[in-house]
Amino acid sequence: MKRWLIPSYFVIFSLFFTYNSSALTLPFCPHDQSAALIQFNSSFSIDCSGFRQPSISRAKTISWEEGTNCCLWDGVKCDTETGNVIALDLSFSCLFGPFPSNNTLFLLRHLRQLNLAGNDFRFSPMASQFGQLTSLTHLNISWSSFIGHVFENMVANLTQLRHLLLSEVNMSQVVPTSFLNMSSYIQTLVLENNYELHGKFPEDVFRFPYLQKFRVSSNFLELKFPKTNWSAPLKSLQVTLSYLEELPDSIGDLTSLEILDLPVNHLGGPIPASLGNLTQLKYLDLSDNNLSGVLPVSAFNLRQVQFVDFSGNKLAGSFPSQVSDLSQLSILDLDRNFLSGRVPSWLFSLPSLVLLRLSNNKLTGPIDQFDKVTPLEEAYLQNNEIEGPVPGSIALLVNLIYLDLSSNKLSGNFELDKLSKLKKLESLTLSNNALLSFTSESKANYSLPNLLSLNLSSCDVIDFPDFVRNLEGLRELDLSNNRIHVIEANMFVKLKELQRLDLSHNSLLSLSNNGNLSLFLPNLGYLSLASCNLTVFANFLTIQESLRELYLSNNSIQGQITKQERTWGSNLVILDLSNNLLTVVEYYPWRNIKVLRLDSNLLEGPLLVPPPSTSVFSISNNKLTGEVPYSICEFGTEIDAALDLSHNNLSGVIPKCAGLANIAYLDLHANNFHGNIPDFCVNENNMLSTLNLNDNDFDGPLPKSLANCLLLEVLILGNNKINDTFPYSLGNLPSLQVLVLRSNNFHGQVINPDNQSYFSNLRILDLSHNNFSGYLPTTFFKSLEGMMGLADVDMAYMGDRFQYYTDSMVLTMKGEDIVLERILTIFAAIDMSSNKFEGTIPETVGNLISLQVLNFSHNHLTGHIPSSLGNLVALESLDLSCNELVGEIPSELNGLNFLEVLNLSENQLVGLIPRGKQFNTFLNDSYAGNIGLCGFPVSKSCGRSEPPPAIFDEEEVDSAFGLDWKFVMMGYGCGLVFGFSAGYIMMTIRKPKWLVGMIQRAGNRVLRRFKKYR
Repeated sequence: MKRWLIPSYFVIFSLFFTYNSSALTLPFCPHDQSAALIQFNSSFSIDCSGFRQPSISRAKTISWEEGTNCCLWDGVKCDTETGNVIALDLSFSCLFGPFPSNNTLFLLRHLRQLNLAGNDFRFSPMASQFGQLTSLTHLNISWSSFIGHVFENMVANLTQLRHLLLSEVNMSQVVPTSFLNMSSYIQTLVLENNYELHGKFPEDVFRFPYLQKFRVSSNFLELKFPKTNWSAPLKSLQVTLSYLEELPDSIGDLTSLEILDLPVNHLGGPIPASLGNLTQLKYLDLSDNNLSGVLPVSAFNLRQVQFVDFSGNKLAGSFPSQVSDLSQLSILDLDRNFLSGRVPSWLFSLPSLVLLRLSNNKLTGPIDQFDKVTPLEEAYLQNNEIEGPVPGSIALLVNLIYLDLSSNKLSGNFELDKLSKLKKLESLTLSNNALLSFTSESKANYSLPNLLSLNLSSCDVIDFPDFVRNLEGLRELDLSNNRIHVIEANMFVKLKELQRLDLSHNSLLSLSNNGNLSLFLPNLGYLSLASCNLTVFANFLTIQESLRELYLSNNSIQGQITKQERTWGSNLVILDLSNNLLTVVEYYPWRNIKVLRLDSNLLEGPLLVPPPSTSVFSISNNKLTGEVPYSICEFGTEIDAALDLSHNNLSGVIPKCAGLANIAYLDLHANNFHGNIPDFCVNENNMLSTLNLNDNDFDGPLPKSLANCLLLEVLILGNNKINDTFPYSLGNLPSLQVLVLRSNNFHGQVINPDNQSYFSNLRILDLSHNNFSGYLPTTFFKSLEGMMGLADVDMAYMGDRFQYYTDSMVLTMKGEDIVLERILTIFAAIDMSSNKFEGTIPETVGNLISLQVLNFSHNHLTGHIPSSLGNLVALESLDLSCNELVGEIPSELNGLNFLEVLNLSENQLVGLIPRGKQFNTFLNDSYAGNIGLCGFPVSKSCGRSEPPPAIFDEEEVDSAFGLDWKFVMMGYGCGLVFGFSAGYIMMTIRKPKWLVGMIQRAGNRVLRRFKKYR
């Protein structure tokens, strides 16, 4: 939450009464009203233990006592003349229980203000009797577990209502147009976290003549602001996490507006220049939308504005050369845009600016010098193209606490003498500025007494910087990815407070043994020496008792870890020794270890189970043999535990034990396990999210208990000997996205047993190389809702919630097994090749518009190629080869702009091959074995003159879908087929150069291709 904003809970109280009165001036409240309150209170229990805001929750009604003046009761306010109860504030009063429609609260007909927010009424329907309280001007039932079934009738009767707050009221059955029934006097409307509220919100609400505060967030409403006749007195307009079409020019008519808060709403188009008319505006947030165009100059003419956030948009252009008056501006955030040009000096001279965020843009040129001392505390300019030296005038920013200039093109000398004046500086990040050097004009020892974090990674540092030795308060130091040669213990004599030290990726590093580093760094808890070309363990590691995290991956450390080294790093919690040359581990001396990585070494012999404290254990890609010991059952007691034993020579059966059911990530692929797959999810209280048993010798049927794996996202069982029918019982798993059953002995028909919707979130389905038969399942394809929408281009990977592992798959191509290490969540593919399916290809396949790979090859399919396949606008690879398809190739396929691979060979197709676009790139092999086809590129002419193939540019040939992967040419003919994959980070087994080249070239064209055809 942005710190400028007033907390939402404060709004509850600010809209309701506050008063101080004495018993001498208040009349007694009428007996019937006192009795109604007593009966109201008795209908609920009081329990403050489970409420969301325990700090402000208070059981107000406990003090209510029958026979006393209710005007003196906590939360009750009476009319000073008549004694009638006119206001009731029971917000966060720990009331618990259902709210009956005949509640005696509705007898208080003089009520003007009612606040029941923050209680728990157990999802009670919003009683229509609220409408009987016709004198109400204030109503707040937020966060109290109400369901708003009768909202329309209720608000129609509340003709005096001024303030209505309904946050977190379940409004699934409320029609948005019913808000037009509100009182014409309405001044405040707050609808936060009404997740069930959907539909088009009536824009006439914004024309209510007295509306001053409008706050809507976290729902599925579609809002459209009026282009004329806004409510003139509107002061606060806040819409978040909803759907707004645009910001119209008429926004400039709201001259009383003080808060304009519209982040995360899919807003598109430019920011209107009329924004400059909002002379009273203090808070302006348009962040995380799709706004484009140039940075509006009018936004820099708002004299009252204190907060401006345009981050996360597509704004371009440069800053104005000067501004008139931004004396009140304290926060300016323009992060993640496309701004260009120089950083003007006036940005550092604003008298009230505390935070400046210009990171992740395209700013260039040197930073201009400035000449004023300002209150600026935080400056973030990382990830731009800023050149030249850091200006010496930075010394004027004496209040600076955080400074980040990383990932730019800074050069020249960084004048450390100037830094010495920044006594408040706590964090300095200069990483990824390879042309920057660090010098001092004098021999004096400069110190930054409050500096806690220093990042000089990727700055081409050769020698350990002398000035670092004097940073006595430093806690974090990052010198990674440099060319430092020597590290000596005496370099850290004054750095007693250092807790994190990263020296990784210094390939020429030598750790000197003259001195004990543990004596100088008594508080060091994190140390990374990854990729430093180390061959042995450093001596000081054996006695560095404070060390909790140690990263030694990607070195050449040889030898063994033996029982003689029991004291070695005894307090370690995380240890990464992956990608080294270790041969033996006799003993794990780390009794408190949580994460232990020994993958990609040369370890041999039986598996040594890690200590019970371990929650992440990877020993993949070694040479382990033998069976998995039963003691593995002690592993996996932590939430989101991960176990990776893949790519070894382990054999035997997997132990049946409850412990494995608690594991979230389990990868046993590429071993020699056999027997039945054990029951991993004995009950529904399991954590299993990824299960990869690929490339083993499992047989028998699938365990029925897999249907209990309610969190399962990825199930990969390929290349085994499993003998079963299609597992429809898995179709109810709500999170399942990847199902791979390829190369087993599955058989029978793929039939939806009861015509219900199954596998609704599935993104990847591989049934290839089995014995499935019957017709392709039409109703099954109808249920694959996860493949029916185009995904956003934001790339995430399956398994990313695990810090150390992501899910992977295998691409089989021309006899090559290529491991693609990460699966993109936006990837969608179906491979049902090499089975015994028959009949026609269902038209419903054309509804799966997010598919990128479709493979029905090597079956017995008949009939025509459905024209609906032309709807698969994301398709990159289509293989229908080796079937009995007839008729012509549908011309609709010519609209598949991303189609890179097409194989229609060995069918009975006839007629003219379509021309243009991607079809101009396919060779004769795509159509081989179809003697009835004619036209380019096959040699058979269609009997009339044909134009030569159209000239096409590189962009028309090279396809990409906003992804960092590329599909590759198929093996043509019935002897070669291929599986599929998703996404890549690294290929690990036999990398053909032609495939790597295609992937690399694709990366350069990803964004421009997606924009062109989106």
